[in-house]
Amino acid sequence: MPIETNIDIDCVVQSADILGEVPLWCGRTRRLWWIDVRRPALQSYDPATGKHTAQRLHPDLVTGSIALREAGGFVLATGTGLYLYDPASGKAAERIGHPEEGKPGMRLNDGKCDRRGRFWVGSMHDVQREPLGTLYRLDADHSCHAMLDDFVLPNALSWSPDDRTMYFADTHRQIIWAFDYDIDDGAISNRRVFKDWTHQLGRPDGATVDAEGFVWNCMVATGHLVRLAPDGRVDRTIQLPVTNPTCPAFGGDGLDTLYITSHSQRFTPEQQTREPLAGALLALNVGVRGLPEPRFAG
Repeated sequence: MPIETNIDIDCVVQSADILGEVPLWCGRTRRLWWIDVRRPALQSYDPATGKHTAQRLHPDLVTGSIALREAGGFVLATGTGLYLYDPASGKAAERIGHPEEGKPGMRLNDGKCDRRGRFWVGSMHDVQREPLGTLYRLDADHSCHAMLDDFVLPNALSWSPDDRTMYFADTHRQIIWAFDYDIDDGAISNRRVFKDWTHQLGRPDGATVDAEGFVWNCMVATGHLVRLAPDGRVDRTIQLPVTNPTCPAFGGDGLDTLYITSHSQRFTPEQQTREPLAGALLALNVGVRGLPEPRFAG
């Protein structure tokens, strides 16, 4: 299948993120929110005005992912645990759990909420590329449950529109898995390979699912945005103007704009000069709509 290179792609925020990640659209604030993991910073973009905000977080809050919260604000998944945080309140973040406590070098990475308000998040070692990670489920009562282990770099958490399939990837191993998902119990089963990328240079990073049930996945190292059919077939491949796109999210009032975060991590000044959009927030119209972002119920 040919790689699409003639699609219009806009740079909406030249944020120069070190490691931009996990964009999500909030219908209440009508803004796109995302993080720079390494600064760390919580950011927002208002497409109606073009305004960009960036709020530095405490250095201890190296945040791998965020989720909207039903009661307002966000869940932060960090190197020092899980926190509730509302930037509008002026209050410090409140820690509600630390599943990796006592494990030096470990931090929480990619995370998403299911449509019953549970937050799923994977852990990883921040330096070593060894299978030390665990996938956790945080429930509304703030109890945290280990669901899966033995992976290196967790990413691509997402769900099918009917809530019957959960997707999850190990970027280091270049595999995306699919699981049967029990939305009532928050349980996973029948793990199988959804897409094997081991024959490719690109590695699967963040993902989202559109209203038609197709998975959109960012491929670091190749700059590809790939749309995968529910059977794992490659439906579309779009070439982005950055080598390392990290995560897609549908946003805008009609959920018809696809936003893409990216990173410039470990870039030399010469690489940054050659790739000026590395670390920017990008936007494009891919002709399909997304699904509303679920909120954490706790």
